[in-house]
Amino acid sequence: MRFNLSRCIRLQAVPLVLLSLGIACGAPVLDSTDVEITDTQPTQNAAPVTGDPVYFGVLAIDSAVSVNERYGPLLNYLSTEIGRPVELVILSQESQFTKVAEEALDFTTNNPLAAVQIQRLYDTEFLVTHTRPKTGAQFSGLIVVNANSDMTSIQDLKGRKAACVNFQTAAAGCTFQIYHLLQNGFDPYKDFSSFVENKSQDNIVLALLNNTIDVGFIRTGQLEKMVKKGLLTSQDEVRIIDVVEDDFFYSHTTDLYPEWPIAKLPDTDPQLVEQVQSALISIPSDHPALESLRVEGFVPAVDYSRLDNLIETLQLKSWDAN
Repeated sequence: MRFNLSRCIRLQAVPLVLLSLGIACGAPVLDSTDVEITDTQPTQNAAPVTGDPVYFGVLAIDSAVSVNERYGPLLNYLSTEIGRPVELVILSQESQFTKVAEEALDFTTNNPLAAVQIQRLYDTEFLVTHTRPKTGAQFSGLIVVNANSDMTSIQDLKGRKAACVNFQTAAAGCTFQIYHLLQNGFDPYKDFSSFVENKSQDNIVLALLNNTIDVGFIRTGQLEKMVKKGLLTSQDEVRIIDVVEDDFFYSHTTDLYPEWPIAKLPDTDPQLVEQVQSALISIPSDHPALESLRVEGFVPAVDYSRLDNLIETLQLKSWDAN
């Protein structure tokens, strides 16, 4: 990563919690609103963790608490494996772009749509792809309605109130479904009576049950997660519209797309990149960090090129990037 004197000067205004990490002149300074510190102390008998922190950005799709619970153990594992503290930087739909532009991260993981757009704009490089139990390295989007509603097909959605996560950068929380609807002759920007953003997929589903919206966009696995958390009594409280007839583990509406990648920034130290990539691919299958993250493991990055056509067709954030 490239650093400059202006970052050094900013240290005088950094909260004490960051100073306690041993950040010195030359290390990136992150806004306190964006950073979530995880305990990266090594386990007993492990090699000591020393040196400058490694900054690992993670896009939040629900809450900062959830991100910390899921990724904290993995970053502890990486910290022990590479012998350096690995700090979690929780990213929003907006800051996932700005933090890369500011070179304030070493690694970042984002939904594939945002990740591909970041790659197109800032030349990041995908290292590995998450794989999940029963679904591997693919996932999809759902269009859902209240099970008590009279909506059973795409055309029934016309004139209804809809919500998704983010029109430009949410993958299975918005854009996969927009693309699917357009391919089926339904323009969500014209045919819904209202179409708004809601940053939480949990809240989108709960809004359906409360009848404050009629249609919601969520990713595969979201309903199962909400049942496990006690937010839903049963998946049968909602109805999935236009279900694809295939053998994918979860019922879904849209095409299948590659899972979340982990990417490096252009200036991340090559030796560090090699260490992190190797540690991710070789993590033991029974490591508790995988259970916390609800993944099976990591594989070398799969092909994400099919998302370029979606981005360019919908003219999303990076549609005209060279």
